[in-house]
Amino acid sequence: MKILLVEDSLTVRTYIEGILRNAPDVEMLPPARDGVTGVELAQTHKPDVILMDLELPRMTGIEAIKEIMATAPRPIVVLSGALESEGTDRTFESFQAGAVEVLAKPRGLSIEEQERFSERLLRTVRLMSEARVLRRRSPGPRSSYQMAAAPALELQSMSYDRFEVVLIGASTGGPQVLRTILDELPAPYPLPIVICQHIMPGFEAGMAHWLSQSGHHVNIVVPGEKAIAKRVYVARADKHLMMNGLELTIRSPIGRQVVPSVDVLFDSAAITLGNRCLALLLTGMGDDGRNGLMALKKRGSLTVTQSAATCVIDGMPAAARAAGAWVMDLAPSQMVDLLKLIAQAKASK
Repeated sequence: MKILLVEDSLTVRTYIEGILRNAPDVEMLPPARDGVTGVELAQTHKPDVILMDLELPRMTGIEAIKEIMATAPRPIVVLSGALESEGTDRTFESFQAGAVEVLAKPRGLSIEEQERFSERLLRTVRLMSEARVLRRRSPGPRSSYQMAAAPALELQSMSYDRFEVVLIGASTGGPQVLRTILDELPAPYPLPIVICQHIMPGFEAGMAHWLSQSGHHVNIVVPGEKAIAKRVYVARADKHLMMNGLELTIRSPIGRQVVPSVDVLFDSAAITLGNRCLALLLTGMGDDGRNGLMALKKRGSLTVTQSAATCVIDGMPAAARAAGAWVMDLAPSQMVDLLKLIAQAKASK
C-alpha cells in the first residue's frame, strides 16, 4: 500500500512517517512539502492513499485536492488540526473538493494520545485504500458530489403523508452525500431531518455550519428539544442520540459501541414512532445501523440503503442489505426524488 504524505511541517512529517514506516504493509512515497508537488507526485506515483494537510505553500490543500480529483483521483484523507469556525469550514470544504475522510492531528503529547492517533492513522489508511473515488470536474458553487445518473425512481404504492420525521445515518463518505441531499431539497423542508453522522468530537459544529450553507436551518441537538418541521438536527459526536417520539434525547456511551450510534437512534425511533419514519442509511464502514434499520422496517417505516455503486465505503448499507433491512436501495439522487415526493404529499394534505 503506497502512501503519499503532503505536509509542509517537518515535525508533523517526521511524526507521521515514523508511525507508518513501521507498518509492514505500508510503503511511504517521498513526501510533498507543498500543494503543487503533492499534485505532481499523485499524478506520477498514483498512491493508494494520500494524507493531505490543508495549509500548504504554493497551492492550498483544497486546491490540490480539486486538481488531484480532476486529473488522478485517489482516496484523500485530510489531516486537520483546526477546531475553530474558519478551520472547520475549510475541513468540510475538502469533502466537497473530493476528500473521503478527515483525521484530526493529535492535540496532546501523552503516550496515550500518541497511541490512539497511531491506531486511528493505521486503521484509516488501510480502510481508505479500498475507498471508491471518481474523477471530478471543477465543482460548481454547490455540492460537487457527483455520481453517474441514476435510473428513474420506481415508486411503490404507499401513503407518503404519514411520515413525521426523516432519519439519516452515515459514516465514511457521509458528509458529502448529506450536503448533496440538502443542496437539492427545497428549503425549508416540511419534516424534521435528524442526522447521526460518525464524526470526530469537536467537528460536529463545523459540519452543522457547513450543511447550513445549503439554505436549511441546521443545528446541533439540544437535549430535550422537540424535532420540528423545517429544521435539520445533527447528533453530538460524543453522545448517543435517541428519540422519544419527536423529543430528542442523548445518552452517554456504554461499552465499545460506536458513538454516536445509528442503531441507537433508529431503535429508539422504531419503538416510539413506529411506521412514521423515513430512514436513510448512507455510506460508511462497519455495520452500524443494520439492526436499527431492521427494527424500523419491522414497525412499518420506510427503510432505504444507499446503493453500493454510489458509496465511498459500502459497509453499513451492505450489512443492512444482507440482513434484509431495506425496502428501497437508492442512489443519492433517487433519495432526493423520494424526499421531494414526501414533501409534495405533505403540502397537498
